[in-house]
Amino acid sequence: MKADDIRTRFLEFFAARGHLVGEPASLVPAGDPSVLFTTAGMQQFKPYYLGVETPPATRITTCQRCFRTSDIENVGRTGRHLTFFEMLGNFSFGDYFKDEAIAWALELSDELGVDRSRVWVSVFGGDAQVPADDEAAALWQKHGFPAERILRLGRKDNFWGPAGPTGPCGPCSELYFDFGPEVGCGRPDCAPGCDCDRFLEYWNLVFVQYEMDEAGNLTPLPRPSIDTGMGIERIAAVTQGVASVYESDLFRPLVERSAELAGVRPDASPAVVRAVRTMAEHARAAAFLVMDGVLPGNEGRDYVLRRIIRRAVQQGVSIGVGEPFLATLTGMVVEMMGHAYPRLVEARGEIAEVVSEEERRFRRTLEQGMAILDEALRRARDAGTELPAEVAFELHDTYGFPLDLTADMCREHGVTVDVAGFDAAMAQQKETARAAGKFGGGVQLPAELVARLAPTRFLGYDTL
Repeated sequence: MKADDIRTRFLEFFAARGHLVGEPASLVPAGDPSVLFTTAGMQQFKPYYLGVETPPATRITTCQRCFRTSDIENVGRTGRHLTFFEMLGNFSFGDYFKDEAIAWALELSDELGVDRSRVWVSVFGGDAQVPADDEAAALWQKHGFPAERILRLGRKDNFWGPAGPTGPCGPCSELYFDFGPEVGCGRPDCAPGCDCDRFLEYWNLVFVQYEMDEAGNLTPLPRPSIDTGMGIERIAAVTQGVASVYESDLFRPLVERSAELAGVRPDASPAVVRAVRTMAEHARAAAFLVMDGVLPGNEGRDYVLRRIIRRAVQQGVSIGVGEPFLATLTGMVVEMMGHAYPRLVEARGEIAEVVSEEERRFRRTLEQGMAILDEALRRARDAGTELPAEVAFELHDTYGFPLDLTADMCREHGVTVDVAGFDAAMAQQKETARAAGKFGGGVQLPAELVARLAPTRFLGYDTL
């Protein structure tokens, strides 16, 4: 089933069950300074869950675009991790609760063609703060799900939220699809919750029962509610019979075009697989971020956009893409998704201009920075040490390498980075810059760091 059909079927399913089809929020949260991006479908509804505002309906369904920074380093390395994704959700604000949410999750999974014999579910196993969710386990069985495929997992897997440091949260129940041992890790204890690609979590049902404060204390909400999230990229992979989101119709054209630009097969080597996936994923994410008003910069969400653009460029160059390519890929994103997101079409020109300019800036310094990194990596490998903080700092400050990009490339060679030293140098730079601004003095780095730095050449403000 194509992703477009899944999107339509999901919204129609819940509309037929009394849900208002709501408008998605921007990737830039309105009135919520606690987070950089919209990371979940429920985020715009936090006031409704907390009871401080009245919702337009007690049942709402949406297709929400989301962006999460937590998985940036895993993009391309696995078949399931993304930064940008669409989250299909159904929400109840003091209306229905666990029984209906579980029944409808099974019913819609069946309608979408998910093979129930390959589905597993998990429920919260309980801890010192929240009891085990035996009620959810019993409801799954009530609706015909076999007890032997119901697992009880801990807080890491089966307690969701809040979206930010505080807010509504609760135990959750997840649906996993088993792609089979051939795509797994091979461990005898491999099961839902494992870090490999065998068991793909495609739907999360959150039973919103608590509000968490800054100290982590939980207060029961006056009206238990429902928040579910189904990643459209993941359910597309399941229904299309492919074990990776990058093989679904949402990504396959972008991945294949990325490989064409490099003159290689998409599956030529593990390095190529990772590179073309990263190029495709980050181009898609960049297009939507720019559409929602984010521009590359050095702070906050602007720096996140800069990071993903530069990671995509580095990965493209690493497999031989000699000419600028990001505008080509973002143009494909507009063609593929503009019918579902008309604002993408309206922003086509700005998206192309923004990503092209950022790619141009980074390409000016990438080759020089890579030469420095390659030599430092050789020394670190020979000595069995980590990459020195001063090298990571120089790459960041002079050549525009985000730290996570440097760490990624080091990881490929089995070398770690002195992150603590890098952070200390960054903090010192900010402090001396602040002092210089206050007292009119110059900016100085720590003397011990300067002594170890190689001479550098000013490359222009636009390379930052």
